[in-house]
Amino acid sequence: MKNITITLIVLMFILTAFFSGCYESTVSVSDKPANNIKLFQCAGEGEINRFYFILEDVNCQNTICDGNVDFQIIDDLDNILYSDYFTVSSSEFIDYGFQLTCSPIGKAYEWRVPISDIDKGFSIIGYGTGILTFTNVNGKEMTSQTELVKIPTYTDDEIQDIVEGEYENTSTYINKKISKGNFEIIVNRVGFFYKYDWGVAKKYFRVDMEVKNIGSGSEYFLPSGLVIIDSQNNQYEQNYLGTLNIYSTIYPGVVKKGYLLFENIPETETSFRLLFELGFDEKFEPYLFEYMINL
Repeated sequence: MKNITITLIVLMFILTAFFSGCYESTVSVSDKPANNIKLFQCAGEGEINRFYFILEDVNCQNTICDGNVDFQIIDDLDNILYSDYFTVSSSEFIDYGFQLTCSPIGKAYEWRVPISDIDKGFSIIGYGTGILTFTNVNGKEMTSQTELVKIPTYTDDEIQDIVEGEYENTSTYINKKISKGNFEIIVNRVGFFYKYDWGVAKKYFRVDMEVKNIGSGSEYFLPSGLVIIDSQNNQYEQNYLGTLNIYSTIYPGVVKKGYLLFENIPETETSFRLLFELGFDEKFEPYLFEYMINL
């Protein structure tokens, strides 16, 4: 799917780059008010994004008119990276054509946005979306968008810093310790946490933990029945994308740190129980670790 998406975008980019201004137009232009945006595209030119749109009247004929443009550039997560609002005059429309064949396509309005003026965003392959709303002199609004807007993007390290900073600011400090058998386990902090994969943000409930072997020999850390139960007795299993390895050997005195992730926990819940069994007592009954978590 990723390769198909990239191929389609590259092909669209190549095609739209063939459109340019300064053509001697043979396309008739209507004097009726704009009723629709026939074409809205972006072509990258080095460190500049060139935008242009073509209007048509109620009879689907190319037209020009005065109006106002409300324009935004967003990333894959719908964050607004750039916005502008400006007035358009019918006299500013220029002849546009297909560069490959020199065939005119009509009158278009064109403007440019330096990539340096666009904020950094989240994107799989470095492109965002341009959203254009044109309002004609009669107050009619028309909207169109293009997917070919080159944007500055965050590096993986920057994304990691962002999500960790968000979690640090919104999570709850717990610091609850339970010692049973040969393990001492601390739940340090909990809260909702965004994880970004291929430009898509997914929300999890995160539990930060420390696991220490307080015994005299190596111990296998393998908790069983690891779940969260909310105040309505709904049970949530862990997702295995966390950083705490729950299948590992821990030597005496060693502390393992990491977090667990759980899905679909309601944000309205303020009270949870974290439960799991680990190790056995002298009767070979499993030790139950139970943490009450209040947000």
